[in-house]
Amino acid sequence: MVNATGVSGVVQTAQSYIYTIIVGIVILIAGFGLGILAQKLVYRLLREIELNKLLGKVGITQNIDKWVSNIISWVIYLVFIVVFLNHLGITSIVLYLVLGAVLMLIILTFLVGLKDVIPNLIGWIYILRKGQIKEGRRVEVKEISGRVEKIGYLETEIKTDSGDILYVPNNLFLKSKFKLRKSND
Repeated sequence: MVNATGVSGVVQTAQSYIYTIIVGIVILIAGFGLGILAQKLVYRLLREIELNKLLGKVGITQNIDKWVSNIISWVIYLVFIVVFLNHLGITSIVLYLVLGAVLMLIILTFLVGLKDVIPNLIGWIYILRKGQIKEGRRVEVKEISGRVEKIGYLETEIKTDSGDILYVPNNLFLKSKFKLRKSND
């Protein structure tokens, strides 16, 4: 004969686990929904204030609206995944290791992204301090020859004799010898 209290205990435990899992899934779905909603709202808000146009004036040509809204949505996803795991009772050292690894990946990605930006900013400062390279002056660096149209934070715009516009990274002026020529205009 089967013990009735043992069976009912197993059934109650199973119901408890199923309830916990269902609530956890609801938490996940709510988190993903909130993340998508926040992404769309932040994107619209940043488009409304024309953040890309403002940053374009200082030489940043990336789609910052999309980047910021995506990052916010991923942070919300991550928070709700942590809440989900906490609800399931899986808040252990493994969770903290995973979060640490994700954070380290984000930091390393950011640093790798800056590896080209920092030398170009230093090149821009060098160009401004020396004062030799100015808009309208003719310059020759490596195989590029033409008239300087614009000096930006990250790159210098040079118009060649054939009318082409070339964008030269500012750090090229640090690494290479360049010649300044008198304007033929």
